[in-house]
Amino acid sequence: MRMGPNRRLSLAIVAVVAADWLTKFWVQNRLYENGVLPVVRNWVWLTHRRNAGVSFSFLADAPAVVRLPIVVGAAIAGIAVCARMLASTRDRGVALAAALVIAGAVGNLGDRLLNGGVTDFIQIRFFPFVFNVADVAITVGAVLLLARMALHGERESDGHAPA
Repeated sequence: MRMGPNRRLSLAIVAVVAADWLTKFWVQNRLYENGVLPVVRNWVWLTHRRNAGVSFSFLADAPAVVRLPIVVGAAIAGIAVCARMLASTRDRGVALAAALVIAGAVGNLGDRLLNGGVTDFIQIRFFPFVFNVADVAITVGAVLLLARMALHGERESDGHAPA
């Protein structure tokens, strides 16, 4: 049985959300908050942090009655935009990018609604912030989308048809 591209993307979304939630569950149950577990000596650590805000702890100090509607609304809007993009494109690169952003947003939104904040736990020596699997999916999806848009725009300006 062959799987169509929509089914593969749906499975990819489910797999990323599952990986995100399972890793967060493991960290929440195995590592006390602010606890650190070295993974690769002097390079990578598991560091259990709770982030009430959004990326880079933006809005973390805002009252929950202000922060929660903004964060949830932004997540739902991002999911809706990417879902529309996913449904309307025939470009595999754009579809993959949109699927990754959707998966990451669903992962973090679920964590926020269930736990009152997002569990971050990946810390890399050269990066000043702690992040999680959902953050990686959102970032990779956004970079892929920007790269695809840049290539698409370049091809149009050269007079070539987009891929």
